[in-house]
Amino acid sequence: MDVLHFNEIAESIKKMILEQAGLNLSQTRILLFFDENENDSLTMGELARGLNISLSTLSRQLQQKKTQEIIDVVRSETDSSKLVCLNETGVFKASELKHLLTSIHNKIYALWSETETKDFLTHLDSIQTELNKETIQ
Repeated sequence: MDVLHFNEIAESIKKMILEQAGLNLSQTRILLFFDENENDSLTMGELARGLNISLSTLSRQLQQKKTQEIIDVVRSETDSSKLVCLNETGVFKASELKHLLTSIHNKIYALWSETETKDFLTHLDSIQTELNKETIQ
């Protein structure tokens, strides 16, 4: 398999998410991150670390009009930090996104058995681990 196929698949998935949910990649990552973390309010620094991006990148992402529609940003009462969490619209969009991702997942693996799917995902995780080791060295 040509490794560039992975990029083509990723681009197709991003396009489907944009067309069907109206979300770009950064909004998708923010929604999924908060959903996985029970929508706990986080400082911008904590969120940036959790998303593995710089604080300046996060600031730019949070300034996008569409992103502002799904999050709440409030000043902390104890210090100068800002706390971020999903608002009601964001929680709804996260649920909608998860349904869409499940649908995409089912389409991708429709021709595979459950065992074949699990084996493939295990192999992908192993490959990612190995590539991460090489990047660190």
